[in-house]
This record gives sequence, structure tokens and C-alpha cells, in this order.
Amino acid sequence: MGKISVIGLSGESIFMRVNNFPSPSVTTHATFCHTEPGGKGYNQAVTIKKLGAEVSYLTSIGDDEYGKKCKKYMKDLEINPFFCIKSTKNTALATILTDQSSENEIIVYPGASEELSIEDIESFEEEIKTSDYLLVQFELPKCVLEKAVELAKKHKTKIILNPAPAKYLDFKYLNDVDIITPNEEEARTLFDIPRIVKTSELGDFIKKIAKNIIIVTLGKKGVLLVTNNVIKYYDSLKVKSVDTTGAGDIFNGSLAYYLSENKSLDEAIKSAIIASGISVTKPYVMDAIPTIDEICQFQKLYNLKEIK
Repeated sequence: MGKISVIGLSGESIFMRVNNFPSPSVTTHATFCHTEPGGKGYNQAVTIKKLGAEVSYLTSIGDDEYGKKCKKYMKDLEINPFFCIKSTKNTALATILTDQSSENEIIVYPGASEELSIEDIESFEEEIKTSDYLLVQFELPKCVLEKAVELAKKHKTKIILNPAPAKYLDFKYLNDVDIITPNEEEARTLFDIPRIVKTSELGDFIKKIAKNIIIVTLGKKGVLLVTNNVIKYYDSLKVKSVDTTGAGDIFNGSLAYYLSENKSLDEAIKSAIIASGISVTKPYVMDAIPTIDEICQFQKLYNLKEIK
């Protein structure tokens, strides 16, 4: 069984369904409301654990009820949590609006997650050292992200960077990361890709400038893999979408899980696509994370094609 360390944001997620997204100065009534713990790193860690790997998770929360709820959910799953309590800010909070087309609008208050420090990362070094992979996102403070990458390189732990939301174009450790997993918009920001470059041309553009393994998630269009000598396009899972919230996080958590189980990159990407595809057929995030059995049932429905 593999082991993965995750560092990320934790908070409360408030889901509301609306017929149409709000317009300026117009009150919009929700037709349904649901709450659960979440955050990119949080969702990824839970995905990894539910699939069966050992996971250690570092985060910072406020000294409040939302923070306690985040901590309890992970303890109930038997995740190894490292929760740093910060008294200066409240636990992070996100509101997710979903319309009739299953599209989302998300507003995030990062709160206490911004208080995660280099000292907190240093206290997590042993977990990074003993992990097969470290999974991080851009929701972390820049200095914290850089320190985490530095420690992972020191201990030869492979690094997966989910650059969401896209920023830090001067991120000096970018070339030290083994795998980068942006969506299309994040890839365009991260690699400064002009709008005139079509989706079908992204692989050729990225291949000229990136030294890492780049896996670009393209939503309904599938996934693009770019390495030094390979450009491959993977089809998405054809399903009826109910809620796309967390699909990218579930993709990243699943990818890390399968790689930690010594699956090939090709196998890991295929299985991660299936996991994220299954998740959008269910509402919200925590209960949408699929089991291994569900993923196996969908394996035969999957096709691969290569960009020529």
C-alpha cells in the first residue's frame, strides 16, 4: 500500500442550487442547501483514503466549529491529520452555486489556511520523507509551497502540483515538480499560452517549454498528457453531469493513489478520469467520491486516442 502526503486548504463548503446564477442587485433564492467539509487539499486527501492508500494531511484551521467539523470527518475516516489551529482567523469557507445546467460558481474565503507557516511544514517533514508522493496546490501560501517542494526534493519524494487557482508565474521551484496537473485555463495562465493557440495545439506548445510531466484536464474534452516525447489525448467518461464540484480534486487524488500503487502513468490517468467522471454523476463532493469497485466497473467503457 502506497503512502501519500497532502498539504492543503480545509474548510466548510456550502452548496446551494439555483435556477439561474445571481445578477447584480437581484436577490436569488436557492432551491436546496447542503453543507460538508471541503477544500482542494481536503477533497484530494479524502479521495486517496477512500480509494485505499495511507494518507497524511497537513492543514490549518481556525478555533471554531467549522474547524472541528473538518477534523472530525477526517478522524472518522482514519486519515492521519495534522491540523494546525490558528486563532487569528476563522476556518476557510466556500459557497458553491450550481445552476440548472450543472455549472458552478464558487466563492472561497481562505481564512486560517493563509496562516499555514514554514514552521508547520517543517513539523510535517517526517511525513513527507516517508511518502511516495507529495500532493500540493496553489491554495497554499507561496513560501509554504516552496518549502514543501524543497523538503520533498531533499527526501526524493515525488511531487504532484495541482496549480489551482493558477498564479505564481515566478514560482522558482516549478522545474523541481515531477507532475503538474492544471486544467486548460490554469495551463494557459501558468505557461502564458496565447488565446490563438487552440485546445488541440496545447500539447505542441507545452512540450516546447515544460520540463515536467504535464497533465491538462479538459473537462468534457478529456485529458491531455505531455512529456518530453509523448503527446496523448484521453477521452472523458461520457456520463450525465449532475454536479462538477470537486471533479478536479478527485482526479488529482485518484492519480496520486494509482501512481503510489505502482501503476503506469497511462493506467493512472485512465483510472483518474473514470473516478472524476463518476463523481460528476452525484451531487456535492464527499459522497461523490467513488469506490474502487465503481471505478473497476467503468474500466471497459474507456477509450484512448492519440493526437497526431
